[in-house]
Amino acid sequence: MVSEDQQCAGWLEVFYNGTWGSVCHSPMEDITVSVICRQLGCGDSGIFNSSVALREGYRPQWVDGIQCWKTDISLWQCPSDPWNYTSCSPKEEAYISCAGSSVHGIRQARILESVSIPFSRGSSQPRYCN
Repeated sequence: MVSEDQQCAGWLEVFYNGTWGSVCHSPMEDITVSVICRQLGCGDSGIFNSSVALREGYRPQWVDGIQCWKTDISLWQCPSDPWNYTSCSPKEEAYISCAGSSVHGIRQARILESVSIPFSRGSSQPRYCN
């Protein structure tokens, strides 16, 4: 997540096709936010905040419609709309506030994936880059 002053709150970004881009929020249920917070080491729950001021500057909006299940441990396990095919506007970029604080003391955390991304449940397993 990207934020000026908070470790476990900010705009959710993912690395796809060699570029950082935004995740859109419709729909974004509580369980999806919880999966994101756990993956980033920021607690077991959080909230989606739709009243945050818009960010300046262009960035691609990579994905929309992410819906995680309780058994998912990573954003990459969650079904979504097709990647790089979203019509969301900058005001629909996902801003997440997690309940916990980062155990890693990080200022910015982003979720990485650049090799293989599952589009729906039952597709091939993703590979992770460090």
